Amino acid sequence: MMSLRDKFLPRHKKGFILCHWLNGISFLMLFLTALPLYAPEQFGFIYNALGSATLQNMHRFFAVIFIVTPIIGLFIARDGYATLFGQVLSFNKDDMTFLVKFPGELLGRDPKMPKQGFYNGGEKMNIALQMGLWCVLVLSGIVLWLGNGVIDNSIRAWMIPLHSIAAGVGFAAALGHIYLAVGVNPDSLQGMKDGTINADYAKHHHGAWVDELIAEGKIDKKNLMA
Repeated sequence: MMSLRDKFLPRHKKGFILCHWLNGISFLMLFLTALPLYAPEQFGFIYNALGSATLQNMHRFFAVIFIVTPIIGLFIARDGYATLFGQVLSFNKDDMTFLVKFPGELLGRDPKMPKQGFYNGGEKMNIALQMGLWCVLVLSGIVLWLGNGVIDNSIRAWMIPLHSIAAGVGFAAALGHIYLAVGVNPDSLQGMKDGTINADYAKHHHGAWVDELIAEGKIDKKNLMA
Protein backbone atom coordinates (compact mmCIF):
# COMPACT_ATOMS: atom_id res chain seq x y z
CA MET A 1 0.00 0.00 0.00
CA MET A 2 1.32 3.42 -0.94
CA SER A 3 1.32 6.39 1.42
CA LEU A 4 0.66 9.95 0.33
CA ARG A 5 3.66 10.85 2.42
CA ASP A 6 5.60 9.47 -0.52
CA LYS A 7 6.46 12.44 -2.69
CA PHE A 8 5.06 11.14 -5.97
CA LEU A 9 2.31 8.83 -7.14
CA PRO A 10 2.56 6.72 -10.32
CA ARG A 11 0.33 8.13 -13.06
CA HIS A 12 1.47 7.25 -16.60
CA LYS A 13 3.44 4.29 -17.93
CA LYS A 14 6.42 4.67 -20.26
CA GLY A 15 4.56 3.51 -23.37
CA PHE A 16 1.87 6.15 -22.90
CA ILE A 17 4.46 8.86 -22.26
CA LEU A 18 6.29 7.88 -25.45
CA CYS A 19 3.09 8.10 -27.49
CA HIS A 20 2.25 11.48 -25.98
CA TRP A 21 5.59 13.00 -27.00
CA LEU A 22 5.62 11.36 -30.43
CA ASN A 23 2.15 12.73 -31.11
CA GLY A 24 3.06 16.22 -29.92
CA ILE A 25 6.40 16.43 -31.73
CA SER A 26 5.04 15.03 -34.99
CA PHE A 27 2.14 17.52 -34.94
CA LEU A 28 4.53 20.40 -34.31
CA MET A 29 6.78 19.31 -37.17
CA LEU A 30 3.77 18.93 -39.48
CA PHE A 31 2.71 22.47 -38.62
CA LEU A 32 6.21 23.88 -39.15
CA THR A 33 6.79 22.12 -42.48
CA ALA A 34 3.47 23.48 -43.77
CA LEU A 35 4.00 27.07 -42.64
CA PRO A 36 5.73 28.24 -45.86
CA LEU A 37 2.56 27.37 -47.79
CA TYR A 38 0.45 29.74 -45.71
CA ALA A 39 2.94 32.48 -44.92
CA PRO A 40 5.57 32.46 -47.71
CA GLU A 41 6.83 35.96 -46.94
CA GLN A 42 7.52 35.16 -43.30
CA PHE A 43 8.57 31.51 -43.61
CA GLY A 44 9.76 31.22 -47.20
CA PHE A 45 13.32 30.95 -45.88
CA ILE A 46 12.48 27.37 -44.86
CA TYR A 47 11.83 26.54 -48.52
CA ASN A 48 15.06 28.27 -49.50
CA ALA A 49 17.04 26.38 -46.89
CA LEU A 50 15.61 22.89 -47.40
CA GLY A 51 13.92 22.92 -50.80
CA SER A 52 10.29 22.14 -51.52
CA ALA A 53 10.88 18.43 -52.16
CA THR A 54 12.70 17.93 -48.86
CA LEU A 55 10.03 19.86 -46.99
CA GLN A 56 7.26 17.80 -48.58
CA ASN A 57 9.05 14.55 -47.72
CA MET A 58 9.52 15.72 -44.14
CA HIS A 59 5.84 16.57 -43.90
CA ARG A 60 4.88 13.12 -45.12
CA PHE A 61 7.39 11.44 -42.79
CA PHE A 62 5.94 13.13 -39.73
CA ALA A 63 2.42 12.50 -41.05
CA VAL A 64 3.12 8.77 -40.90
CA ILE A 65 4.33 9.09 -37.30
CA PHE A 66 1.26 11.17 -36.44
CA ILE A 67 -1.03 8.52 -37.92
CA VAL A 68 0.57 5.39 -36.48
CA THR A 69 1.38 6.68 -32.97
CA PRO A 70 -2.11 6.22 -31.44
CA ILE A 71 -2.51 2.93 -33.30
CA ILE A 72 0.75 1.61 -31.83
CA GLY A 73 -0.35 3.06 -28.49
CA LEU A 74 -3.30 0.69 -28.43
CA PHE A 75 -0.74 -2.12 -28.12
CA ILE A 76 2.12 -0.66 -26.06
CA ALA A 77 0.03 1.64 -23.85
CA ARG A 78 -3.31 -0.16 -23.69
CA ASP A 79 -4.05 0.80 -20.08
CA GLY A 80 -3.30 4.46 -20.69
CA TYR A 81 -5.51 4.67 -23.75
CA ALA A 82 -8.28 2.72 -22.02
CA THR A 83 -8.22 5.27 -19.20
CA LEU A 84 -8.15 8.13 -21.69
CA PHE A 85 -11.16 6.89 -23.67
CA GLY A 86 -13.05 5.93 -20.53
CA GLN A 87 -12.50 9.35 -18.95
CA VAL A 88 -13.69 11.23 -22.03
CA LEU A 89 -16.85 9.14 -22.16
CA SER A 90 -17.53 9.77 -18.46
CA PHE A 91 -17.92 13.56 -18.75
CA ASN A 92 -20.32 14.59 -15.97
CA LYS A 93 -21.78 17.57 -14.10
CA ASP A 94 -18.67 17.95 -11.94
CA ASP A 95 -16.61 18.32 -15.10
CA MET A 96 -19.03 20.96 -16.37
CA THR A 97 -18.78 22.82 -13.06
CA PHE A 98 -15.00 22.69 -13.36
CA LEU A 99 -15.14 24.28 -16.83
CA VAL A 100 -17.40 27.07 -15.55
CA LYS A 101 -15.20 27.86 -12.55
CA PHE A 102 -11.78 27.28 -14.13
CA PRO A 103 -11.44 30.79 -15.66
CA GLY A 104 -11.81 32.25 -12.18
CA GLU A 105 -9.11 29.95 -10.85
CA LEU A 106 -6.87 30.90 -13.77
CA LEU A 107 -7.32 34.59 -12.86
CA GLY A 108 -6.16 33.97 -9.31
CA ARG A 109 -9.48 33.52 -7.61
CA ASP A 110 -10.15 30.50 -5.40
CA PRO A 111 -13.50 29.01 -6.46
CA LYS A 112 -14.61 25.82 -4.75
CA MET A 113 -13.92 23.17 -7.34
CA PRO A 114 -15.60 19.76 -7.35
CA LYS A 115 -13.22 16.84 -6.99
CA GLN A 116 -11.84 15.76 -10.34
CA GLY A 117 -10.94 12.31 -11.61
CA PHE A 118 -7.84 11.06 -13.39
CA TYR A 119 -8.43 13.83 -15.96
CA ASN A 120 -10.22 17.04 -15.06
CA GLY A 121 -13.04 18.55 -17.13
CA GLY A 122 -10.69 20.77 -19.12
CA GLU A 123 -8.37 17.90 -19.94
CA LYS A 124 -11.33 15.79 -21.04
CA MET A 125 -12.49 18.56 -23.39
CA ASN A 126 -8.99 18.89 -24.82
CA ILE A 127 -8.67 15.13 -25.31
CA ALA A 128 -12.03 14.97 -27.12
CA LEU A 129 -10.99 17.92 -29.31
CA GLN A 130 -7.64 16.32 -30.16
CA MET A 131 -9.35 13.03 -31.05
CA GLY A 132 -11.69 14.82 -33.44
CA LEU A 133 -8.88 16.87 -34.97
CA TRP A 134 -6.74 13.76 -35.42
CA CYS A 135 -9.55 12.13 -37.43
CA VAL A 136 -10.07 15.24 -39.58
CA LEU A 137 -6.34 15.79 -40.19
CA VAL A 138 -5.67 12.16 -41.03
CA LEU A 139 -8.64 11.69 -43.37
CA SER A 140 -8.18 15.01 -45.17
CA GLY A 141 -4.41 14.54 -45.29
CA ILE A 142 -4.69 11.11 -46.88
CA VAL A 143 -7.07 12.47 -49.51
CA LEU A 144 -4.61 15.25 -50.34
CA TRP A 145 -1.65 12.86 -50.31
CA LEU A 146 -3.27 10.49 -52.83
CA GLY A 147 -3.22 13.27 -55.42
CA ASN A 148 -4.97 13.79 -58.73
CA GLY A 149 -6.54 10.84 -60.48
CA VAL A 150 -7.25 8.87 -57.30
CA ILE A 151 -9.73 11.13 -55.53
CA ASP A 152 -12.13 13.42 -57.39
CA ASN A 153 -10.74 16.97 -57.52
CA SER A 154 -13.99 18.45 -56.19
CA ILE A 155 -13.53 16.38 -53.02
CA ARG A 156 -9.86 17.29 -52.74
CA ALA A 157 -10.75 20.97 -53.07
CA TRP A 158 -12.84 20.74 -49.90
CA MET A 159 -10.07 18.92 -48.05
CA ILE A 160 -7.60 21.80 -48.36
CA PRO A 161 -9.49 24.33 -46.18
CA LEU A 162 -10.70 21.54 -43.87
CA HIS A 163 -7.14 20.35 -43.31
CA SER A 164 -5.90 23.90 -42.79
CA ILE A 165 -8.62 24.85 -40.30
CA ALA A 166 -8.08 21.65 -38.30
CA ALA A 167 -4.33 22.33 -38.19
CA GLY A 168 -4.91 25.90 -37.01
CA VAL A 169 -7.34 24.86 -34.29
CA GLY A 170 -4.99 22.08 -33.23
CA PHE A 171 -2.06 24.47 -32.98
CA ALA A 172 -4.06 26.95 -30.89
CA ALA A 173 -5.17 24.12 -28.58
CA ALA A 174 -1.57 22.91 -28.33
CA LEU A 175 -0.38 26.37 -27.27
CA GLY A 176 -3.07 26.47 -24.58
CA HIS A 177 -2.14 22.98 -23.44
CA ILE A 178 1.56 23.88 -23.20
CA TYR A 179 0.82 27.12 -21.36
CA LEU A 180 -1.34 25.36 -18.76
CA ALA A 181 1.10 22.49 -18.32
CA VAL A 182 4.26 24.59 -18.10
CA GLY A 183 3.12 27.97 -16.84
CA VAL A 184 0.08 27.27 -14.68
CA ASN A 185 0.36 23.67 -13.43
CA PRO A 186 3.98 22.55 -13.87
CA ASP A 187 3.34 19.65 -11.50
CA SER A 188 1.12 18.12 -14.18
CA LEU A 189 4.07 18.12 -16.59
CA GLN A 190 5.92 15.79 -14.24
CA GLY A 191 3.52 13.03 -15.22
CA MET A 192 4.73 13.22 -18.80
CA LYS A 193 8.39 13.27 -17.80
CA ASP A 194 8.84 10.25 -15.57
CA GLY A 195 5.26 9.02 -15.17
CA THR A 196 4.76 10.26 -11.62
CA ILE A 197 2.79 13.14 -10.13
CA ASN A 198 3.25 15.10 -6.93
CA ALA A 199 1.00 13.53 -4.29
CA ASP A 200 -0.16 16.83 -2.83
CA TYR A 201 -0.93 18.16 -6.32
CA ALA A 202 -2.90 14.99 -7.08
CA LYS A 203 -4.90 15.37 -3.88
CA HIS A 204 -5.91 18.96 -4.68
CA HIS A 205 -6.36 18.70 -8.46
CA HIS A 206 -7.49 15.09 -8.95
CA GLY A 207 -9.21 14.40 -5.64
CA ALA A 208 -11.75 11.94 -7.03
CA TRP A 209 -8.93 9.87 -8.53
CA VAL A 210 -7.08 9.87 -5.19
CA ASP A 211 -10.32 8.75 -3.50
CA GLU A 212 -10.49 5.86 -5.97
CA LEU A 213 -6.93 4.83 -5.12
CA ILE A 214 -7.82 4.91 -1.42
CA ALA A 215 -10.96 2.83 -2.02
CA GLU A 216 -8.88 0.30 -3.99
CA GLY A 217 -6.39 0.07 -1.14
CA LYS A 218 -3.53 1.56 -3.14
CA ILE A 219 -3.15 4.57 -0.82
CA ASP A 220 -3.31 4.61 2.97
CA LYS A 221 -5.99 7.14 3.96
CA LYS A 222 -4.49 7.52 7.44
CA ASN A 223 -1.42 9.10 5.88
CA LEU A 224 -3.38 11.51 3.69
CA MET A 225 -1.59 14.85 3.77
CA ALA A 226 -3.42 17.89 5.11
